[in-house]
Amino acid sequence: MFRSLFFLIAFFSVLSSKAQFNLSGKITDENAKVLPFITVKISGANHTVNYTQTDSLGRYYFNKLPAGRYSIVFSAIDFKNLNRSLTLNRDTIIDFQLQENVKSLNEVEVNAKKALIERKIDRTVFNVENSVSAIGTDALELLSKVPGVRVLNDQVSLVGKGGVNVMINDKLVPLSVDELANYLKSVSSDNIAKIEVITNPPSKYDAQGNNGLINIVLKNITAEGFKGSVNLAATQASHFTTSGGGNLSYRKNKITLSSNFNIRKGSVVPFEQSNVFYPAQTWNIVNKDRNFRTVPSGQVGIDYQSSNSTLLGLSYNGGLTNFHSEENIKTQVYNQRKDLDSVLNSDANAKIRSNYHAANIYLKQNLDSAGKQLSINGDWFKYSDDKNRFFNKSSYFQNGDMIPDSFAEYLSTSKQSIDLYTLKADVDLPYKIFKLSAGAKLSFISNRSDLAFYKSRNNIYKIDTTQSNVFNYHENTQAIYVNFNKTLKKWDFQAGLRGEYTQIDGISVNEENKNEYFRLFPTLYIVYRGNAKNTFSLNYGRRINRPPYRKLNPFRWYSNQYVYAEGNPFLQPSYNDNIELSHTYNIYSTSLSFSKTTNGFNDVNFIDAATNVQAAKPVNFITGYHYQLSNSITLNVVKGWESINQLDIFYNSSHSGIPQTLGSLQGFGAYFSTLNQFVFNPSKTILGEVSFWYQFPTTEGLNKNKNQYNLDLGIKTLLLNKKIQLAITASDVLKTKRYRFSSLVNNIRQEYNNYYDSRQLRITFRYNFGNEKIKQQERKPGNEEERRRNN
Repeated sequence: MFRSLFFLIAFFSVLSSKAQFNLSGKITDENAKVLPFITVKISGANHTVNYTQTDSLGRYYFNKLPAGRYSIVFSAIDFKNLNRSLTLNRDTIIDFQLQENVKSLNEVEVNAKKALIERKIDRTVFNVENSVSAIGTDALELLSKVPGVRVLNDQVSLVGKGGVNVMINDKLVPLSVDELANYLKSVSSDNIAKIEVITNPPSKYDAQGNNGLINIVLKNITAEGFKGSVNLAATQASHFTTSGGGNLSYRKNKITLSSNFNIRKGSVVPFEQSNVFYPAQTWNIVNKDRNFRTVPSGQVGIDYQSSNSTLLGLSYNGGLTNFHSEENIKTQVYNQRKDLDSVLNSDANAKIRSNYHAANIYLKQNLDSAGKQLSINGDWFKYSDDKNRFFNKSSYFQNGDMIPDSFAEYLSTSKQSIDLYTLKADVDLPYKIFKLSAGAKLSFISNRSDLAFYKSRNNIYKIDTTQSNVFNYHENTQAIYVNFNKTLKKWDFQAGLRGEYTQIDGISVNEENKNEYFRLFPTLYIVYRGNAKNTFSLNYGRRINRPPYRKLNPFRWYSNQYVYAEGNPFLQPSYNDNIELSHTYNIYSTSLSFSKTTNGFNDVNFIDAATNVQAAKPVNFITGYHYQLSNSITLNVVKGWESINQLDIFYNSSHSGIPQTLGSLQGFGAYFSTLNQFVFNPSKTILGEVSFWYQFPTTEGLNKNKNQYNLDLGIKTLLLNKKIQLAITASDVLKTKRYRFSSLVNNIRQEYNNYYDSRQLRITFRYNFGNEKIKQQERKPGNEEERRRNN
C-alpha cells in the first residue's frame, strides 16, 4: 500500500513538473497609477531567462511557463528595482507596486543599461538615453547619429534607400522638408527615449512609402506641472539666418495641455551648374540663386483623461511659408570647335506663399483590464499655395551684342488647394497565447490646381491659353488590416495583411484620367533570440509609393524659354517588395536586404536636339533591384569617447521602360560614416563632436552619381544643472557636400554639379524650464500617408 502511494505521489509530481502555466499581473506606483513600459525579467531553476515589458495599462504576461520556482525582477528608470520569488504550480495573477527612487541622478551610479542598439521583431531601436550623442542637441541633429540614417540638406533618408517618413510617438509629422526640419529642431533630445527605424512597417501602418518609417519616442514620465523650453539659433552660410521658438506643456489631474511655436527667417544661395552635350553644340548652364524664406509654425493640443479607461484628445497645428527668390540663369553655347557661339540670359524672381492647417480628434478606449484597446482618429488637413514666377530672356552674340528682338518677358502662375479628410479605427486584442490587432481607414482627397502662363506685350501680360489649365484631382481609399503576433520560447512570429482599395479621378481641360485598383500588402517577421547577445531576424513586406501631389500638378515652371519642369497628372504609384535578414551581436549589427521596385517613377529631363528644349517631367519607367549589406558597430574607445561607425555596401540595377533613356544601368556603391562624441569633464557638461561620412560613386536609378563627403565639428557646454545648452557647430567644413551626377537621354549626355550652401557656422542656445517629469501623451492621427504626400 505504501509502495503504491509513493508511486502515485511520484507520478503526479512528474506530471506537475511538465505542466505549463501562465503568469500575469499589473504594476503600479505608490499612488496606484499604472506603470507602462516596465522591464520584467523572470528566471527559472533551469537557468532559463525571459523578458517582457508592461503594456499601456501596466499589465505584464508570461505564457506557458513550466511549473517550478522562479525569481522575478521589475526595473525602470526613476524606480527602485523589485525582486520577488514565487512557486508556479497553476495559472497565477500577482500585482506588484514599485517605489519611486528619491535619489537624484548624480547620487546614483548606473552600472547596467540596455544595449545602445536593440533588434525588435519589426524595427531596430536606438536607445537614446544610453548615448552620449543625445546630450545637448535636438531631434534632427540626433537623427544623423543613428546608424543607417542620413540627414542631408535637412532631409532625412536611409542609406542607399532614399527619403523616409518621420513620426513622433507613432504620429506622422506631415510637413515639407523645410517645415519638418524646423519642427524637429524644436524637439530637445532630452525629451527623447529612443528612435525606432522601421524599414519594413507592419500592416497597421499605411502601406505608403517604399523606404519605411522613423519613429521618435518621447520619454514617458508621470509628474504634474509645467514644462517648457525656448531656443534660439544664428547660422552663417553665404548669408545670415536666424531661428527661434519654444514649447510649453502643462498637466494637472485629468487635463494635459501642450503647445509650441517656431519661426525661421533668412536666405541661402544654392548653386546649380550643368552641361548638355548636343550633337552640334554644348550648352553650359549656370543658375545663381538666392532664396529668402520666412517660416512660422505652431501647434496646440489638449488631452482629457475622462476615466481610467478613456482618453480624449484634440489638436491643431498650422504654419505658412513666405518665399521669394532672385535668380540669374546664364547659358553659354559652344560650337563643335568649343568656341563660344552665343549667350542666353534669363533674370527671374519667384514669389510663393503657402500655408497648411491640420486638426485631429482622438479617442482611446480601454476595453478591459487585460490590455484590449480601441482607438479612433478623425483628421482634417488643408494645404494651399500661390506661386508666381516672373522671368525674362535675352540672347547675345559671341561679341556681347544683343541679338535683335530676342528680349521677352513671361509670367507663370499656379494656385493649388488640397483638402484631406480621414477616419481611422484600430483595435488591439492581446490574449494569453497570442496577440491580435485589426483596423480600418477611410480617406477622401480633393486637389484643385489652376495654372496659367502669360507673355508680356507692351508691358501688358496676356494669357497663353495653350499653356494654361485647370486640374481637378480626387482620390478615395478604403483600407482594412489584421495583424497576428505569437511568441514561442526563443522565437517571435508576426504576420499581417493589409488591403487598400483606391479610386482616382483626374480631370484637366482636355482629358480625364479615371482609375481604381485594389492591392494586398502582406508582412511577415520571424525573430530568433539565441541568447542575451545574439538575435537573428527575417522579414518580408510589400509597399506602395503613391506620387506626391505636386508631381501630379501639370504646372510648368520655366527657368528660361528653353528649360521648364512640369508635373504629370497620369503618374501611377510604384510598388516595392522588401526582404531582410539581420543579426545583432552585442554592439555589432549586420543585415542583408533585397528590394524590387516595379513601375518606379522619377523625373526625366527630356531633351529635344531639334529645338533645344529641356522638359523635366516625372514618369513611370523604372524596374529596379537593390541589394545591400549593412554593418554598424558602437565602441567606447576610452572613457569619455564614444564612436558609432557604419559601413554599407550596395548594388543597384535599374531597367528603363521608355526608349529615350538608357535601357539599363548597374553598379556598386558604398557609404561609410563615423560619429565620435567626446566628454571632457566628469559631469558631462563640456562635449565635443567630430563626424565624417564618405559616399562612394554609385548609380541611382539611371543616373551615375560621383563621390561626395562631409566633415562636421562641434563643441557644446551645459550650464545651470544642464538647463542651459550652448553649442557651436561647423557643418561641411571642407565644402565637399556637392551633388554631382550624369545621365543620358535621347543619346544626349547631361552632367550636373550642384551645391546647396551647406557650409555653415551655427550658434545655438536652449533653455529648459519647469517640471522635468511631465508625461508626454501618445497620440496617433489617422491621415499619416495622405498628408505626407503633400511634401
